Amino acid sequence: MLMNRRSFLAGAGGVALTTLLAGCQRGTDANLRLAMLANSVPAQLLRAFQQLGDQGGNVAVNPQDSLVKLYSLLQGWHHPPDGATVAPVADWVSLADYWLAPAIQQNLIKPLNVSSLTSWKSLAPVWPELVRRSAEGLPSTDGDIWAMPYRWSHLVLLYDATRLPRDQALSTWADLLRPELTRRVILPDHPRLVIGLAQKAVGASANSADPDAVQGLKPFLNDLHQQVRAYDTDHYLEALIVGDATAVVGWSDDVLPLLKQYQQLAAVVPPEGTLLSAQLWVQSEAIPEQSPLALNWLDFCLGDDFAKQLAIYGQSTSPSLWGVGPNDLPQPLQQPATQVLLPEVADQSEFLLPLTPEAEARYSDLWQNLRSKAQT
Repeated sequence: MLMNRRSFLAGAGGVALTTLLAGCQRGTDANLRLAMLANSVPAQLLRAFQQLGDQGGNVAVNPQDSLVKLYSLLQGWHHPPDGATVAPVADWVSLADYWLAPAIQQNLIKPLNVSSLTSWKSLAPVWPELVRRSAEGLPSTDGDIWAMPYRWSHLVLLYDATRLPRDQALSTWADLLRPELTRRVILPDHPRLVIGLAQKAVGASANSADPDAVQGLKPFLNDLHQQVRAYDTDHYLEALIVGDATAVVGWSDDVLPLLKQYQQLAAVVPPEGTLLSAQLWVQSEAIPEQSPLALNWLDFCLGDDFAKQLAIYGQSTSPSLWGVGPNDLPQPLQQPATQVLLPEVADQSEFLLPLTPEAEARYSDLWQNLRSKAQT
């Protein structure tokens, strides 16, 4: 039986982290409540915040195993079910940037006041640009700040080098079309990710309003579809390990622990650019106001110590490290060098931004047409 991707990745260190995390849950005596993906903030960092004296406090964590469940918490606090018991409202909820627009549109969250955050102004412009949105959830230069990023990752091409011809390493998205990878590729089961990486491969934006108008996109997607063994978001890493696939596309923070454990695996960030994803802190509209301790938590998440420990214990990257060269990254993020997002490649990379309903329909039609094609 295939394991859930999150439990598969936990490995030997997962139990210890879970045990530490349990010690941070304080129940009724907590004065800061976090709802987040399990282990998205390593337990060591939660403990460090609690030890900050006047700046810290007791932390209660409501861990969830999916973004869908976190989104459901926001919906439940906004419209509590009749007669149902709901979890205490969290001060901060972890949400992926892709979910920010619908959360704004459904009035599940409210804007943040970041003026008192000591490190906010030092963040690279990419971060305020990502979370500054209109009331419709669309990127806006004069909109409100709706979230604060605390970790990010990028798509990488991960492959088993022993299953390729000698000295034939993969390096670009177009390499997924090589004959030896026929029916040996696993891609995310997500239309925007697959179409987005194909757009990067042909030199276009992953946020093109009309993918049908992107030159070379449809032929590339059709050829890529013939290479695919499966579209899978949950079990793709296990399939690579057991030899059911030769190459997969996955997120850097999922991939990095495997690279250190399985020497036959290699990862690369294509030079034409990749896709990005960020975890954000958002505040439920059910919270009356931001407490000083809640703001302290945001400042803590922007600090240098958070960035270093997130790299060590979480194998992930803080927003404060955006655009940093490989040699200046915390040591756990420096190797292997091929999976590092170089500054010049970061400039070619993109977050998936919300589209108009008309553009969404075009992507949906393209995806359905692609998936309906028989693989020969």
